[in-house]
Amino acid sequence: MKWQDYLDAIRRDSVLLAVAGRKGLDEPVPCCEGWSVRDVVGHTGAVHRQKEAIVREQRGGGEPEYEDPPGDDLLMAWFVDGADLLVATLAAADPATPVATWYPSDPTVGFWYRRMAHETLIHRVDAEQAHGTVGPIDSELAADGVDEILRVFMADVPEWGSATERERMIRLIAGERSWVMRDAAFSGTSPNGKRYDELQMFAVDDDHEGDTDATIAGSPQALDLWLWGRGALDELDVTGDEDLVALLRETAARDT
Repeated sequence: MKWQDYLDAIRRDSVLLAVAGRKGLDEPVPCCEGWSVRDVVGHTGAVHRQKEAIVREQRGGGEPEYEDPPGDDLLMAWFVDGADLLVATLAAADPATPVATWYPSDPTVGFWYRRMAHETLIHRVDAEQAHGTVGPIDSELAADGVDEILRVFMADVPEWGSATERERMIRLIAGERSWVMRDAAFSGTSPNGKRYDELQMFAVDDDHEGDTDATIAGSPQALDLWLWGRGALDELDVTGDEDLVALLRETAARDT
């Protein structure tokens, strides 16, 4: 996707999230136990403002504290102002500018372009599902969301760890795009001394063109929402090893 496409997505989905928020803040969010629409608006607004500060200050390390959302009478205006500020700050920044991110492979402003587009989309869906309906989702953005969760959240291996690949493989198909994920295990000791021993993960296998043990196929929207725990598996065409399919979703849930 182009950088402008991410900005357009942040702007569009922020507007739709605000529309859902104005319908009511008390409604429970189906996929997030204990959360209401109020929590979704407050969380997304705080994330927007934190990432805006990182980009505006060109922070090379550390993160500013999350800003506490205001009360209900000011919450929606606060959210809209924060979303507008985020878009304006990103638009004024070169995507190649180095800044702090939690993804070592991409410590640039461009990472936040992409991440904030998907953050906003998913939480827009949360707020809409709380009110019983979900509006249209851009197909290209959804396919990019599948790619992000598979490559960035699930398959990234930090330099202090290693991945041991196993035999089972699963193919995911979203429209014209596809990915093969190989069952794997992660091991290593983090810089803070935490030990990971054979932690379940999946590795992207871009070179595999043959059969796989399972396949999940469907629209980019359905696959993106299922991976994020916002959509049902029965909206996708699933064949093969059902246990492997369940393991992929469990791993996605843990990693996000």
